[in-house]
Amino acid sequence: MKIKHLLKSQNFLDIFGKYNLISAFFCIIIFSIISGQVISGKINELDEFLLGKLNGIFPSWFIYIAKVLYFLGEAEVAVFIVLFSLGILAWKKCWSEAQVVAVSSLTVLLLIDQVLKPLFDRDRPLDRLVDNIYGRSYPSGHASGNLLLYLLLAYILAFYFPKLKVYLYSIPIFLLILMGISSAYLRVHWVSDILAAYCVGYFLFVISQGFLKLLDKKYLKNPHSKAKTEKSHN
Repeated sequence: MKIKHLLKSQNFLDIFGKYNLISAFFCIIIFSIISGQVISGKINELDEFLLGKLNGIFPSWFIYIAKVLYFLGEAEVAVFIVLFSLGILAWKKCWSEAQVVAVSSLTVLLLIDQVLKPLFDRDRPLDRLVDNIYGRSYPSGHASGNLLLYLLLAYILAFYFPKLKVYLYSIPIFLLILMGISSAYLRVHWVSDILAAYCVGYFLFVISQGFLKLLDKKYLKNPHSKAKTEKSHN
C-alpha cells in the first residue's frame, strides 16, 4: 500500500527517468529476441563461432587472467560484497539503500535460478576450461547479478560522491565487460547467455533505482544540489 501511495504522489518519469525507461525497454526487446533464438536453436551456430573466435583472439596466457576475473564474478564474491555493503549501509543508517540492495540481490537470484534457467533449460558449452561448473546456462546468473549489484552500488555512491560519478560507473562497467569476456573465453557460458543476462540485470537496475527513489525522496533531487548545499554551509 505504501508503494502504491508513493507512486500516485510522484511523476512516473521522475521516479524511473525517461532515458532509463527507454534503455530498459530496449533491453526487454533484445532479451526477447535472443530468447527466441535460443528456443529455436538458431543462435547455437553463431554462439559456437563466437567462442572459437574468442579463443583465437587472446594469447594462451590469458587463461590465467580469465580465471581470476571469473572468480571475481563468482557468487561467493558477490555475496561477500552484498553483506559488506549492507554492513556499511546499516552502520551509516542508510536503511532505504540497504533494503533496496538486499531485495534486489535476492530478486535477481530467484529470477535467474528459479525461473529463467529452468524455463530455457539450456546446456553449457562443452570443453569448459574451468572445473566444477554445473547447472543451466541461459541466462548467466553471474553476469546479471553482478551488473545489477555493481551499478546499484555505483548509483548510491555517486549520490553521496557526485564528483567521482564517472569513476564509480566506468570502473565496474569495465570489470563487468572483462568478466563477461572471461566467462565466454573459459567456455562457461555462451556469448548470448551473457548478453541476455546484461539485459536482465540492467532492467532490474532501473526498477531498483526507481524503488530507491520511492523509499527515499532525496534521490529524486539532483545529487549535485546536495554537494552545493553542503559547500555553502561550510
